[in-house]
Amino acid sequence: MKADTLLDYAVFKLSPKRTRCELLAYAGSQTEKLASGLLKPFVTHLRAAEEQVTRGDHGHFIKLEVPAYQDAAPSWFTKGTLERFVRFVSTPEVLEHIYIVDAEMSQLDQARNFQLALYSQGGSGQVSIVWSGRGMLRSLTISV
Repeated sequence: MKADTLLDYAVFKLSPKRTRCELLAYAGSQTEKLASGLLKPFVTHLRAAEEQVTRGDHGHFIKLEVPAYQDAAPSWFTKGTLERFVRFVSTPEVLEHIYIVDAEMSQLDQARNFQLALYSQGGSGQVSIVWSGRGMLRSLTISV
C-alpha cells in the first residue's frame, strides 16, 4: 500500500487487557499493519477513539473512519497521514507529556477522594498541599 492510498477505515486492535494495540489500515481489499504499542498515547490524541474506549462500543477494537454523512473519504485520510500521526505520537516528548499529565490526574483524583472521605466523616481539620516544580503533588498534610 502506498503512502497516498485513500483509506476506507483504520482499526486499533486491542489486547485483552485493553492497554496495548495494533493499528491496521484498510483500503479496498488491502490491509496493512502500521504500528503496535501502548494504547494510551494514541487514544489521548484521538477524541473519537477515546469516546469508543469509554463507551466500550466495539469490545476489543476501535474503528476510525470518515463520518457516514460524507460521500467519499476525504483526500487527507491516507496511509501517509496515519504514518505521520504514529511518528508524532511516538516521539519521546509527547510520550513524556502524556505520562506526566496522567500521573498528575491520578494524584488529583486521589487527593479529591481523600478530601471527600475526610469531609464525609465530619472532619473539620486543615488541609495543606505542597506542589513540586512541575505542578505535581509533593505532599499532602492533614490535621484533624
